[in-house]
Amino acid sequence: MKNTIIIVNETPYCIWEVDLKNRNLEYINSINPAYFEYLLKTHFEKADEKDKMLASIALRNGYFHGLETLLSLIGAFLQAPKCVYAWISKCSTGELRKLVKRINCSDPTIVTNLNIKKISWESIGDIVFRYYLPNTDKQEKTKKLFAGFWQRLAYEFLDLNNINEYNSIKHGLRIKPGGFGLQAGIEHKPGVPVPLNEMKTVGYSEYGSSFFALEKVGSSEKNNQSLRSRKISVNWRIEKIALSLQLIAISIDNISSILKIINGVEASKVRFHRPVNDSDFEKPWSYSPGVTNMSMDFVIEDAWCKPTTKKELLNILNKQKR
Repeated sequence: MKNTIIIVNETPYCIWEVDLKNRNLEYINSINPAYFEYLLKTHFEKADEKDKMLASIALRNGYFHGLETLLSLIGAFLQAPKCVYAWISKCSTGELRKLVKRINCSDPTIVTNLNIKKISWESIGDIVFRYYLPNTDKQEKTKKLFAGFWQRLAYEFLDLNNINEYNSIKHGLRIKPGGFGLQAGIEHKPGVPVPLNEMKTVGYSEYGSSFFALEKVGSSEKNNQSLRSRKISVNWRIEKIALSLQLIAISIDNISSILKIINGVEASKVRFHRPVNDSDFEKPWSYSPGVTNMSMDFVIEDAWCKPTTKKELLNILNKQKR
């Protein structure tokens, strides 16, 4: 038996195995980014007109899934490249978000097994593509383009509306498919609606979703158990989701390739991939719905609601049973 110590964000674990190297390689070899390409082809290219809204939600779910998969692999690559399967198994979504925030801030206290002086998305890109066309301009461009793409994904992963939308899709499918439009105009007289031909569209998308999110009311204190619901509507362009998912699949493949090399596979037997055109990294963000999110709901002031604690609520429930 042999053991190795890994750290998941800030929590250490001791992993015991009979053959750690082969188990880790078996896991890495099982990573198949083609799954996300399959989702893309199934839901984007083959969706019937009558099912396009359902297809769009399936594609959106696939995008969030791919995003979490990629960032988990990057986290494992950074902290436990020789024990990837254990790192991913022990890293909760909450811990992954904490680590991603730390990478965004170039936190110097992040524990890593890699030879990185200053952790950032760019320095991670440097190591991932160190074997890709070394000492060429294309290598330098590729490093920076993927690092910039990953950084953009990191901010999307941490966005609260995206978190709530993903949870609403995967936990109970509690969303209403479809986007929204927003128009604005200047009233000629207070309280008199602006004529439709004078209204200006400031945002619109056919695709998006609406869902309820819970938030604290009465107090923002951690132990406050009083909540309210808020209706959130989000817009997104399906073209942006599809193009991003393609780049996510390519990124997952590249992270898998560098992990294979770190675990003993010859660099000459491993392939790295990238889009043909540099502009393909920017293209997803060329599709914008204008307004990306909106919430129009009842106003509930904190002063109207009493903050509660877990103990108080349990006491009330126990009294009701008597």
